[in-house]
Amino acid sequence: MAKSLPLSPAFLAALDGFLIKANGMIADDYAKHYPSLEPPVLCPDAKGLKYIRIVRHDSSGSRSSHCFIDKSNGDVLKCEGWKKPAKHARGNIFSASNGLEGIGVHGANYLR
Repeated sequence: MAKSLPLSPAFLAALDGFLIKANGMIADDYAKHYPSLEPPVLCPDAKGLKYIRIVRHDSSGSRSSHCFIDKSNGDVLKCEGWKKPAKHARGNIFSASNGLEGIGVHGANYLR
């Protein structure tokens, strides 16, 4: 059986920073556009062999894939489905903006 890639302290710190900033971005958007609603929260889920799925949890209890993080290099990937990331990185959690250049409020950005 294949082993999962070990995560370095630097990777874990960058991932935590990404989640804190992404959750803040979503909370700000909801405060501006949907003040009566509770904003969803992003959490890491399903730590697979190559990717970490970032899941969006809303107040009604539903979950959806927000994006994937590549464990080998920190790339932010758009979701192709619940279990699979799309090709081509949208950003990187080690960048100056901590990966926020690759996501929006509703998920990873489309390629331009």
